[in-house]
Amino acid sequence: MNTFLSSYSEKVKIQLRERKFIYSLLCSFGLIVLSTLILSMHNSGETYSYSVGDIAAEEIRASRDIVYSKESETEYKKNRISQSVPLVFDRDLAVLDGRLKLIDQLFRHVKSASDEADRASIFSKPYRVMLLGSRLPKYLQFNRDVLSELVSYGDTEKLKRIISQTLIQIYDNREVSILEEPYRNPLKLENKNISIRIIDNSGSEEISGIVEDLYTVPEIAKRVQPIVNSIAPGLEQSASEAVNRIVISTLKPNTVFNRDETERRIAEATKSVKNVVGVLKKGQIIAREGDTITLERLGKIGIINKSAESSNISYVLGVFVVQLIFLFLLRLFFVGYERVLVPDKKSSMIVFILLVGFMIFSYVIMQADSVRTSGLYLALFFPIPFIAMMIGVLYNIFLGLIMSLHMIFFTAMITNGDVASILIAVASAVAGVFVNQNVHRRTDFLKGGFFIGLINSIVALTQVLIQEQTLNFAVMNIELAMASGMICSILALGLFPLFEGVFDVTTRFKLLELADLNADIFKKMLLEAPGTYHHSLIVSNMAETACKDIKADHLLARVGAFYHDIGKIEDAGMYIENKVTDPRAKTLSPKYYSKLIISHVDKGIKLAHQHKLPQSVIDFIQEHHGQTTMSFFYHKALESASESDNDEEVDKAEFQYPGPKPSSRETAVVMLADAIEAASRSIQDPTQLKLEGLVTKIIYNKLNEGELENTPLSMTDLNVIKNSFLSILNGIYHTRIEYPETDDVQRLEERLKQRETVS
Repeated sequence: MNTFLSSYSEKVKIQLRERKFIYSLLCSFGLIVLSTLILSMHNSGETYSYSVGDIAAEEIRASRDIVYSKESETEYKKNRISQSVPLVFDRDLAVLDGRLKLIDQLFRHVKSASDEADRASIFSKPYRVMLLGSRLPKYLQFNRDVLSELVSYGDTEKLKRIISQTLIQIYDNREVSILEEPYRNPLKLENKNISIRIIDNSGSEEISGIVEDLYTVPEIAKRVQPIVNSIAPGLEQSASEAVNRIVISTLKPNTVFNRDETERRIAEATKSVKNVVGVLKKGQIIAREGDTITLERLGKIGIINKSAESSNISYVLGVFVVQLIFLFLLRLFFVGYERVLVPDKKSSMIVFILLVGFMIFSYVIMQADSVRTSGLYLALFFPIPFIAMMIGVLYNIFLGLIMSLHMIFFTAMITNGDVASILIAVASAVAGVFVNQNVHRRTDFLKGGFFIGLINSIVALTQVLIQEQTLNFAVMNIELAMASGMICSILALGLFPLFEGVFDVTTRFKLLELADLNADIFKKMLLEAPGTYHHSLIVSNMAETACKDIKADHLLARVGAFYHDIGKIEDAGMYIENKVTDPRAKTLSPKYYSKLIISHVDKGIKLAHQHKLPQSVIDFIQEHHGQTTMSFFYHKALESASESDNDEEVDKAEFQYPGPKPSSRETAVVMLADAIEAASRSIQDPTQLKLEGLVTKIIYNKLNEGELENTPLSMTDLNVIKNSFLSILNGIYHTRIEYPETDDVQRLEERLKQRETVS
């Protein structure tokens, strides 16, 4: 994974050094922004401002399906669920233990006070009461009657047991829960069911009940005396009253309302409640022009306004992000094929203009009520085939297919995912790209338009069958499909020359025009530089054949080979293929002779601009020699310098072509064909073995010199190119019979006549 990422990042860095890739990224990002903007404008519905009693000034209808929440019904449903959730109370069993310990402490003080009084031999009851009262802590203070009964009752252990049993019977009753104050219903619930959680050291359990099972301390205090009477029916009145008072004074609440837990359980229960939703269907009329706005209509208008204001933000974000992801994946999966997807700097601008035009046109179409309500398949109104044909013919099918994906996405979004429109968009895009793949005549556009219409008609018919539509509906869609295909082809035919001329795009039509050997420049070459003309024809045949074999643009290579040496028209007599006739050839030094030869590249470029040749053809003139060294003149210069007495230096750079090196497969093939054809003329008695050795040597020399390093040619391609060149050269230099001289023929005829006369 790390290796892949490092390799990918390195390729990205290389791409970013070329301006055309930067332009491509900028155009792609701009396309995403504009696409998002147009789709958001389409998605955002109108908003309306009315009050109850107003008169509608226009027809109000839903622009799309709107799912809205019925808050009142949802709230009612949640409230009903919340009323069924029991109220939660917590009962603490430790309260009983605390009360029993308190009673135990009380009677320890009683016993301690009695023992102290006995040791002092004081039997006065008031003194004992005073002594006990002074020993008791503040939280165990009782009135004098209770204390008097405690110090005077003979069996204090019995009193302690009766009090403890009373407290146990009160607190250990599962049906009795004691609150500090009456339950006030703080959550304003009508629910009367409760759930009491009994908490102790070992855990907790829950028991069910109702609100009426809850008591306050005063209410429990009224029950104490009957409980005491039931436990100790024979107890004296005074002792019974003392026990009653002691128990009541020690009563403490053991239950509290757990508001947090109750709210949590209510929230948990209502969480599963699904919102009650309503749907405003696309096209549903809320109010007609002139209708009175009622409360119900006003509510639906508010739903439309809210949907238009809120949903568009998330929609815009989603559309923008998904297109960014698409762009990232496109760059990720097609790394290494950038020259196909970004042929040149102008291609990004052309694609940008075409797609923006498509999106604007589609948006305008979708705003027309007559189109939206026609019931016809919307994609048939979009110029998808036109865009696909233009990109496919101007550049290549791969770029056309990639851009078709964006058109299909845009169609899916603007038609709200209409399946029929998506399928027609796919068919239109694919057919538009492939139908004119090998177009050679402009009338082929019309044939392609008919084929596209036929394909779309079939797709439309299948959708009619699936949707079980009427025959009339099928006929209307088929008519629209045929019209769409033909109109798109006519548009492509009409606008194609405009893009070709304004943006200087080299299309196959342009190349076919440039391949006309009756052009003035070729007539001039034939007259002034016949050897160069003949050389260019052979190079074009070799390059065209090789490019066909390696699946390169053979027409471009053929035209490029025609023009690659047009710079030799000037000073034609200085070149060996034209049989050197210029007297300067005998006087120029190797250095200046080589400069004159090298200058044919610059002269050719200047001549190409004068004839307004496209840059793709000029590339052949610039690159067909790369940075090759003119070894013949360089060798002559070295010989001359070595034989001279002067310390003359020979700079190899002065004998090299300025370049650049070939940057495409086509220019590289022409370079090889040019070098091999020129070198083959020097072979004496050419044989197949000699030709093969020559071709192999030149190809590997160019490879070793680094002349092919900027091209995507592989070793397999070079092997195919070699075989292609050999097939042409073997055809040119095949063994011929030796034809007799005319004098020999006449001599034999005379001899034959003399023989006939003698006989």
